[in-house]
Amino acid sequence: MPRRLVNAFFFFLENLGAGIWIGALTTFGFAVAAPVFRSLPSLTQAGSITAMILHRINLMETVAATLMAVSALVFLLQRNQRTPIRLAKTAVVVLMTMTFVYYGMILMNRLEHLRTEEIRDFDQFSASTQTARDEFDRLHALYTQLAKANLLLGVGFLCLSAFEKK
Repeated sequence: MPRRLVNAFFFFLENLGAGIWIGALTTFGFAVAAPVFRSLPSLTQAGSITAMILHRINLMETVAATLMAVSALVFLLQRNQRTPIRLAKTAVVVLMTMTFVYYGMILMNRLEHLRTEEIRDFDQFSASTQTARDEFDRLHALYTQLAKANLLLGVGFLCLSAFEKK
């Protein structure tokens, strides 16, 4: 397969991955989480529903990260493709992936444990769960900030792609 065709294919895959990632994060934040929490009368029920959806969003992010990382590797293996823009795009992919691994696995696991094991019922306040609720709120805010950072990094990645010479 000619190198130009291979490069076009992987250029498409990496941008598809960025689009999937941006779309997944935007859809979850704008079209899922906010409406679910605003419309359901139970915080516990809303949290359970959004957690199920978020697990699927994390799978989409994993696919997107894989597409982008494999594509970055293909380009880095070609000496003539190691341009400043390509290196910047690779750095963005690495940063996005590391950020996702932290919030999508480490933070998510701790939030799930707090939600399902320690707090269980967000609708009934209990002094015995106050410490867990405080930790949950702190970690949830961090999760949200990191997901927003990845959203902005993904947009930055696509902007870099727009300036890449083919």
